[in-house]
Amino acid sequence: MEVCKNSNEESNEYYRFQVFHGEEQSEGKVSKTSTVGMSYLRNGQNVFTLRLWTFVHERFYLIPSKSDPSKYLIMTRESNKNPESKNKYFWNIVGNGVANSVYGYIKMKFDLFESPIYMSIHPESSAHSAKLAEPEFLPDAA
Repeated sequence: MEVCKNSNEESNEYYRFQVFHGEEQSEGKVSKTSTVGMSYLRNGQNVFTLRLWTFVHERFYLIPSKSDPSKYLIMTRESNKNPESKNKYFWNIVGNGVANSVYGYIKMKFDLFESPIYMSIHPESSAHSAKLAEPEFLPDAA
């Protein structure tokens, strides 16, 4: 997986985004009904790491499509236990997402869930800081 960087230096600055259930209005606007998790993005990267409260020990990755920046794949990854393999991880597609930049969210459809989950594309203002503790579940990009 390729990740965009702004510079050669590693940045420890993270942005945090709300992940929520909502009710979609006819014109496309979504009203949040409950928070179901959080998403994190390291400054200079384009892969979001999602944490859902229901699966507190699992990590999901929201990766933009190379052909259409408004589309995303939801993926999990597992370590390759073969030390001789050139691939460090196995990636599994578990859903997809589509951005609605007009109303500021990504609508995610997980393969196992009936209802969509939404992620704000606007970071929380209180969570944009180099002082934000590095989440223990945020790996370096593959």
